[in-house]
Amino acid sequence: MTEYDEIVRLNPNSAEVYFNRGLARHQDSMAIEDFNEAIRLNPDFAEVYFYRGCLKEYFAHLEPEPVDQHEGLRSAVADFDDAIRLNLNPNHLAHAYYRRGKAQYNLDRYEEAVFDFNEALKLDPENSEIRSSLDEAEGILDFYNQGITHFDETIRLNPDDVRTYKIRGETQGFLGRMKEAKEDFQKILDITSDNQLKTEIETHLTKLHNPNYWQQYSWRTGN
Repeated sequence: MTEYDEIVRLNPNSAEVYFNRGLARHQDSMAIEDFNEAIRLNPDFAEVYFYRGCLKEYFAHLEPEPVDQHEGLRSAVADFDDAIRLNLNPNHLAHAYYRRGKAQYNLDRYEEAVFDFNEALKLDPENSEIRSSLDEAEGILDFYNQGITHFDETIRLNPDDVRTYKIRGETQGFLGRMKEAKEDFQKILDITSDNQLKTEIETHLTKLHNPNYWQQYSWRTGN
């Protein structure tokens, strides 16, 4: 690493130099600092965003607390977003979609994961690992969508079924469909006289855009 340090000392304004030292550090947390500096010097350096996203994803899985894992994964997704937006090298693009899809999957964002896995397959159609990930994400998404379809029918038959509105709203919130969740919660407030339930639903509405809050309503994990 000493030779990289010397190169950085001699070229302190080179994004490429910081990027290369970050790569050489592999899974060392100091690599993040090098990637940060490379991006500061060149905000359009797509490959740096990609590798920083991969490293953030790796560190996220080492976090003992789910909240910290999710924060790390969301930060990784943001880097993959930038890498893809900035026309990442075609040799890395399929992997960027795949890695972003895996991060989305682990955040329980199944619709986004399915999209990313499909994009990755377009670029690398023979990749069995991507295909397997897509099949799994589609299966889970279908499970939730079938449940919501069942709730839709229950509500059609009983438009004042508060319990079903609540479960459907919580499921929509978990899936990140905040507009639909909000509509269900507002409907409950319109039709219920249960003050305890109103308080719970009002809490849901104040937490509507807090993704960590909705993890408690994951059927898949049983939380």
